[in-house]
Amino acid sequence: MTFVCVDEPQGFRSSCPPLATVTSDIAIVRFHGRNTDTWEKKGITAAERFNWYYEREEVDEWVPKIREMAEEAREVHLMINTCYRDQSVVNARLLRERLSKVG
Repeated sequence: MTFVCVDEPQGFRSSCPPLATVTSDIAIVRFHGRNTDTWEKKGITAAERFNWYYEREEVDEWVPKIREMAEEAREVHLMINTCYRDQSVVNARLLRERLSKVG
């Protein structure tokens, strides 16, 4: 069974800690953004809840974790779930850029 690692706002009862854990040959990380204003807000769409452009520093926190996961797993899947307008594409490009540059 694959443990799904999650990047999301911290400090809520519903928050999952940002662990980078590999439990099978496939590792998965879901990037939900860190929008604390909307994380537990009722009556809003998923696009509103996950409305977040990642900053370089936020992505850089995951780079060493992702590299370590890649050493343990056969495949690593990175899923961007910031689904408001162009955020998933912009965030995916930033993640790809930082993975190729950050040592």
